[in-house]
Amino acid sequence: MTSTIVPIVALVLITLVAITGLRRISDRIRLTFDCVCFFGISAYFAWTGMLPIFPPLGTEADVAAFSVRVLGGAWWLFGARLAVAILSSTIYRSRRSREARLFSDLSAGGIYLATGLIVFSSVFALPVAGLVATSGIVAIVLGLALQNTLADVFAGIAVGLEGPFRLGDRIQLNDNLEGVVVQLNWRSVRIHTDGNDVAIIPNSLIAKAEIVNRSFPTERRAASVDVHCPECALPERVVETLLQATLLCPNILETPPPSAVISELGSKKYLYRISFYVAKTDDLATTKDTLLRVSRRQLYYAGLLDRARRDEQARFDNDAKTLASQRLLRDAILFESLDDEQITALTTELQTRRLEPGEVLFAQGVVDKSLYLVTGGVIEVTRLVDDVSERLGFIGAGEYIGEIGLLTGAEHAATATAKTHGLVFSLPHKSLAPLLEQNADLAAAFDKSARKGLDVLHRQIVARAAPEIGAPGQLVTRIRQFFHFGAT
Repeated sequence: MTSTIVPIVALVLITLVAITGLRRISDRIRLTFDCVCFFGISAYFAWTGMLPIFPPLGTEADVAAFSVRVLGGAWWLFGARLAVAILSSTIYRSRRSREARLFSDLSAGGIYLATGLIVFSSVFALPVAGLVATSGIVAIVLGLALQNTLADVFAGIAVGLEGPFRLGDRIQLNDNLEGVVVQLNWRSVRIHTDGNDVAIIPNSLIAKAEIVNRSFPTERRAASVDVHCPECALPERVVETLLQATLLCPNILETPPPSAVISELGSKKYLYRISFYVAKTDDLATTKDTLLRVSRRQLYYAGLLDRARRDEQARFDNDAKTLASQRLLRDAILFESLDDEQITALTTELQTRRLEPGEVLFAQGVVDKSLYLVTGGVIEVTRLVDDVSERLGFIGAGEYIGEIGLLTGAEHAATATAKTHGLVFSLPHKSLAPLLEQNADLAAAFDKSARKGLDVLHRQIVARAAPEIGAPGQLVTRIRQFFHFGAT
């Protein structure tokens, strides 16, 4: 009897250690241990010629017989654990199968429940009919008490089988919540929102919600912004100007092309809608902000934001030109240190130049001692690097370019070409000579203003296209040397 009990007790102890001591070990080690124990117990039963199914216990059952039944129960338990492991590995083989997590958990629960009933009935020969009847009553009571939780569970099963989204997808619920799915479980779905919060949504609400999957079929997003213009502004000009503004937003995709239309008429203002696409949701907020700012700038300098400016642009006589150029000079960071009298003096020196699409404003490597202020249209800035043309970006109305050439006579570091019909004012370097002769401190002021202008966020394209200006103080020396040489 002792020789029979010892291996049985050893196997039972190993089984207990496997269940209680390996919970924190990796899945691979636990699976290996389960396989070893399962096949070890199977080998023992094959060696003794027994099956893990036993008749009812007799009145004189000894320790050895009971231990063999315990070993049989362990065999069924390890078998159930292996079946669950195989099922889980099959379901989680692909990324899309992550939505079937609830199905996997329910299947595992069914396997363990069936195994428990077999162990009670066929191993320990216990009557399970009464247990099943009692468990049915308990299940009814629990079902009434946990009906909300059960609703979430079954709704989760439905959502998991339908698969409207995957783990890691960006979804929108009912137009009021958007974020990335970070967890799917029995009761709820966890969404990492754009506000850096985690929203926990019960599965019952997910099943009833209107779900928009932003990650399928692609992450590309369509969006729109609304812009008001006075009713007196010619709609065709407004639409053309708004389309020019889309060129100034680098995140707006060229395909499908953006569009601008009138969406609402009013007695005083018309509402225009600009529709566009971006590559991903992360670009959406910054693109809308940039588009609204550049749209306002394009419309303002085109004279389309109020009646006076519209009439001024339509006439474009000498007075209108003076007002428009003064606005450009006053808004330019480069001339922020000049007073009204000096601005007026520079206005008389401006030369008007109209551009056709594809016309070159200035070329890379050419010495051009003029500043260009854009009052309408869009200018494309490109740079040739190792015989390969690189697009730096676009600049629009209210922008200026060429300040380093104006102040130092340096050659252009990029090429500027008209992307659309445009209107540009040019300021030659000789126009600054009288101002510098009257006030030598203006050189230092121009130095600071030029650096400040290149650091402003919306002038990144100009900054990349500008030649090297050196450390603080060097530009002042170059300005003085350049204008002194020009004077002589």
